[in-house]
Amino acid sequence: MKALIGTLMGQRRNVRVMVAALLTAGAIGGWAASTMFTVNAAAVEKKLPLEEAKPGLIGSYVVTGTDPDGRPYANAGILDVSLAPSGALELEWDNGRQVGVGQVFGNVLAVSCLTKGRTAILIMNINPDGSLSGTWSRRTDRGHKGTETWKRT
Repeated sequence: MKALIGTLMGQRRNVRVMVAALLTAGAIGGWAASTMFTVNAAAVEKKLPLEEAKPGLIGSYVVTGTDPDGRPYANAGILDVSLAPSGALELEWDNGRQVGVGQVFGNVLAVSCLTKGRTAILIMNINPDGSLSGTWSRRTDRGHKGTETWKRT
């Protein structure tokens, strides 16, 4: 019995050493990863300053598109984009019935919004003519994507 207890105690010490080593490796690896992401984020920001791209998107747009099942929208809608005090873009479709928040990354606008009580994500390309076009999906749509095109009014 004493031999069993001695063996288990030895293994527990080994486990402690292994846990300490893993935590140390994770901390060092995490630091390296965070440094790498900081460098990459700085490189992206230098290419296209985000603060310069946002004001160009503020305004009203006519929205056309398709639902995830491929059916076109029955009517064109109106989208209003404004700048929030936080620096994020605020989006309102159909006089505030649908709302979202967006952020610019290079020539892409990423938007998270609430549509018919479900969360949706839009990935919109910012086109040279000032229009935006892209796809959107809701969590419950099982991978199918809708499309939207936004043209300034």
